Amino acid sequence: MSYQVTMPYIGGILSKNSYKFNKSKGTLPFVKRWMNELSSKVEQLNVPKAQEYEIHLYGKFTDERRPDLSNLHDVLADSIKERRGHPGLGVDDKIFRIMDDGYELGKWDPELLISIVPIIGGIK
Repeated sequence: MSYQVTMPYIGGILSKNSYKFNKSKGTLPFVKRWMNELSSKVEQLNVPKAQEYEIHLYGKFTDERRPDLSNLHDVLADSIKERRGHPGLGVDDKIFRIMDDGYELGKWDPELLISIVPIIGGIK
């Protein structure tokens, strides 16, 4: 079973190359709010505990100035795992397998569709 969340794509600031100060210290405030919102949405899904999780990412963008989806993996993992004050899935991101499911163009309000698939006993 898949659990889905839709989040606005707020631009290149979500890229692994941009979302932290000085590439390692602290998260930019605007990105932190986005991450907290995603974490809260994930928590509300009540995804069952599992041995591992597949996280699928699909993007809807305005035009070809879209991101490389793999650059969003770090911010997704950091948002979905357990974070201080925001439980998310309540697990460490080392048991995530993040997959890009592609993208489409022509969307005026760019968004990311995030699907979480718990894998329990090797069964999705």
